Amino acid sequence: MNRFQKFFARFFIPSGFYCYTYVKDKYKPCPFYSKVRERHHQENGYCSYLGQGDWDINDSYPSMMEVNKKQEDGTMKKVMIPKEEILPLSLLWDACKECEIKLYDKDIK
Repeated sequence: MNRFQKFFARFFIPSGFYCYTYVKDKYKPCPFYSKVRERHHQENGYCSYLGQGDWDINDSYPSMMEVNKKQEDGTMKKVMIPKEEILPLSLLWDACKECEIKLYDKDIK
C-alpha cells in the first residue's frame, strides 16, 4: 500500500480500540481486518493496512523481556524472562487494534 492509499484508508478504519464498531446496532468490521484460519486461535489476526499478522508482531519483540516480578518478601525485582512466557503480545486475534489509527474520538474530529 503506497502513502496515498494509506492516507485514504484511514477514513475506513473504525474509531476506538477495536477493529470493528457498531453503527445503528449493526456490527461493522474494519475492512482491513481478517483472521487466518490456519493459525492458532490466539495468533490468527491479520491487518492488511499494516501488512502484518499477530505472528509478525510477536516475532518483532526481543527474545528476552524485562518484567517486574514479586519476590517472596513482597518486594518487586526486575527479571528477564523469555517472551514465550508472556505471549500473546499482539491482540489482533481478539480484534484489538495494532494500527493505532483513530484510537480516541479526538482523532476523528
